[in-house]
Order: sequence, then structure tokens, then C-alpha cells
Amino acid sequence: MKRGISSVRMLVAIFIFALFEGGGSVAVGATEAVETDPVVFTLEPSTHGNPEGVAFDRRTGAFFVGTVGDGTIYRGTLDHPTATPFIPGASGKSAAGMKVSHGKLYVAGAATGILSVFDLATKQPIASFDTGAGGFLNDLVVTKTGDVFVTDSFRPTLWHVTAAQVAAGSGTPEAIPVGPEIQYEAGAFNLNGIVAQKGGRELIVVQTSSGKLFRIDITPGTPTGRTIQPINVEPLVGGDGLLLDRGRLIVIQGVPPTLAFVQLRQGGLAGTVVARRTDPTLRGPSTIARARDLYLVVNADFATSTPPFTVSGLPVEADDEE
Repeated sequence: MKRGISSVRMLVAIFIFALFEGGGSVAVGATEAVETDPVVFTLEPSTHGNPEGVAFDRRTGAFFVGTVGDGTIYRGTLDHPTATPFIPGASGKSAAGMKVSHGKLYVAGAATGILSVFDLATKQPIASFDTGAGGFLNDLVVTKTGDVFVTDSFRPTLWHVTAAQVAAGSGTPEAIPVGPEIQYEAGAFNLNGIVAQKGGRELIVVQTSSGKLFRIDITPGTPTGRTIQPINVEPLVGGDGLLLDRGRLIVIQGVPPTLAFVQLRQGGLAGTVVARRTDPTLRGPSTIARARDLYLVVNADFATSTPPFTVSGLPVEADDEE
């Protein structure tokens, strides 16, 4: 398993380098750096591999960052410049996308194929779901009803775990096919970031390799259990983490490091990039979380993997609140 995770990290680096070498395919045009000073949070020690996911706990004001190298999960607070190990990792483990909900931390296990749930009060695992080998569980969303949907970058599948299964601590994840509507590219990162709206009945996902956005409507009782439609918006190639913030979708792009703000319309089936933002502290960003008046952006830095690894806290600007 360790060899597999190392291979995945290499694939990520190669993929990002290819995007960079492609130049115009991910150009951000009139992107301008914001003039406000960011806050930089450093992972100490930065000895557990590249960070990838981030989650903010509104109840406590703490944030959590996971690493793909060995699954170590760091904890930090907005009033302190460093984040330190909170849940230990181990060889063969990995942590990608994550979310906090009702005192639980949900973690997508990248190449391990495992979705894990931790009790934040005890740091102990309380649920685990195995999707098998051959995939890459990249990001997840927890709906208002407690259901969990997880993207798989290598297999054309959206994984679904119910709130009842989480409460029970185990169960068989439902495999929801995303093809043929979403065409997967072999050897590339496909579905990645995911967010939910309308209580979890509608999901929005991004395909990293093509930059396309899709709306997935969950339709229980139908043959496929979902309806998938493309969102009419310019391709955001390299799109990674997503955040729905006050009516706008924020898409993280690693190269060049960019936050793309998309104003959705037509029920989320069309959109326009209305703003782009960058910052000198960004280094190959992977994902984003809103933490009060900050956007927490993880600097995964898969291209160079240069420690110390950091999280950029970008102040929410007045224009971002539109």
C-alpha cells in the first residue's frame, strides 16, 4: 500500500507539472493579487508528507489538515501560527479531503480506498468504510441529513454512505456510477472536489483533468440513483477543492495558484467566473475551507514538495461577499 500511495503522489506531481508546461490551458487572464496580508499557518513538524485536505470546526474554532503521506491529521487554531499533529498516521494510511460535522471528522483515504470517521473529542475512529482497491477517494461532503458522498478520482463512481451506516460504524458503501455522462480519462485525476446544496439533493463536482463542472441530482428509486448534467461554464482545468460560499462556488486551481469565483445561475446549471484571486503565499493549493473571516487554503505543493508545508489564511474581501 505504501508503494501505491508513493506512486499516486508521483502521478499528482507529473499531472500538475504537465498542466504548468501547457501554459495557456489554465491561464487565468486578469488575475490580480489581493493587497491584504494573509495569515500563514505552518504544519510542525512537516514530516508526514504533503497536506491535502482541510476542515473547519465552527463549534470550537479549530481547523484540521490531513496528509497523504501517512494519514497524519494536524490541528490548528486561527489565533496560533502553527498546526501540530492531532491524530497520528501510520505507514499505509492516507488522508485527502475531509469535513467536520457534529463533532465528527470525516476523512477520504485517497489510494487506501477507505472512508474513516473520527470522534473529535476522543480522537478515536468510530466508523470505517472500505471501497476496495484501485481507486482514489479524493473529497467528500456531509449533507444536512448526515449522508456522505465521496468522489473517486480513478474509478467512475460516486460513493454513498448513509447516516445510519455512520451511526452503526460500518456497512457497504453504495457505488453510484457517474458514466457515461462523465467521461473518465485513464491515468488522470478525474472527479475531485464536491459540494452539496438543497440539503444534499444536489451535488456539484469538478473533473480535474478537463476542468468541467457537473451537477449530480440524487434520485433514489431510479435505475441509476442519480441524474447528471454538465454546468455551462468555462473549463477550470486543474480544478481541485470546491467551496460554496454565500451563493458563489469557489474553485481551487493549483497551477497557476488561483481561487476562481463562479456565480451560478439557472438552478446551478450555468455559471460565470466573476473573479479570480491569487496570493504570493499560495504553493500548489489543493482545497479550501471557510473559517470565519478567512479562507483556509491548503498548500499541497505536489510539484516541489518543499517543507515546511503551510496553509494560507486569506482574508475574505468585501468583493468576496457579493
